[in-house]
Amino acid sequence: MKRVIASIAATGLLSIALIGPVLAADYATVTGYAAGTPENNDPGQGCTKIEPGGSTYVLVEDASVVVKAGSDVSTDDHANTLFADATAGQTVWADSNGSGAFDEGDKEISHIILCPKPDPTPTPEVTPTPTPEVTPTPTPEVTPTPEVTPTPDVTATPTLPITCVSTEGNPCGPETDIETSVPTNSSTNGLLFILVVLGLGSGLLILRKR
Repeated sequence: MKRVIASIAATGLLSIALIGPVLAADYATVTGYAAGTPENNDPGQGCTKIEPGGSTYVLVEDASVVVKAGSDVSTDDHANTLFADATAGQTVWADSNGSGAFDEGDKEISHIILCPKPDPTPTPEVTPTPTPEVTPTPTPEVTPTPEVTPTPDVTATPTLPITCVSTEGNPCGPETDIETSVPTNSSTNGLLFILVVLGLGSGLLILRKR
């Protein structure tokens, strides 16, 4: 009985030893797939082709990675697994079943193509536009309006019409009709009376003769 328990314990420890690294691995993110054509299997200028063997590979530097699965799937659309943004310490594999994870059904690695990651485009430094200094507009000086001295209202003194000429015995007043008074005296009045009488007598005589 003790031997059975010891055998089970040993098997468990071995399983943990084998599975532990798999569970603890930092897997890179699959970014695409490509068929196993000669063009896709060519590393090209600036890239490196390695054949590590096995089913996984831990990167030692940042890289854009192409992992080629075994030759039996060379024409399949999942023959090449792409990891465009993998970093050092991450694990890559041949995801030949297209699940996006390292699991049962993935093939052994045929070869790996490592290409340097392109330098990220630096974000241009934005120079802040200086705020223009606003010169305050001077307030114009207002010239005070001169005080105007009002012109006094001059009321014209009405001129009374000359209605008569004042003479002795014939006084003038503002209500007298406009006429020229003829100076008179008692002798003149008597003379006028005689002339009037004579004129009337002459007239009567003429009328009788007719």
